[in-house]
Amino acid sequence: MTKRDVLEHLTESGSAVAMEVANAFGISYPAAAMALLRLVRQGLVHRYTDPDNGLYFYEISVRGHDRLAFFRNH
Repeated sequence: MTKRDVLEHLTESGSAVAMEVANAFGISYPAAAMALLRLVRQGLVHRYTDPDNGLYFYEISVRGHDRLAFFRNH
């Protein structure tokens, strides 16, 4: 699973929780959560708390869309 893979997934799904990312890529929850946190720290993904269940969910940011466009063009 690469940075591009996660950004593509978030673009297709609109938003996702870490468990959804883990299931999509066949990796552990901690690995997915850490990958998402790295993308948040890089400004490529936004993290929000779902007020209904308290889970974090993730959405690609404008900067993330720009980075994904770069990956697609190179």
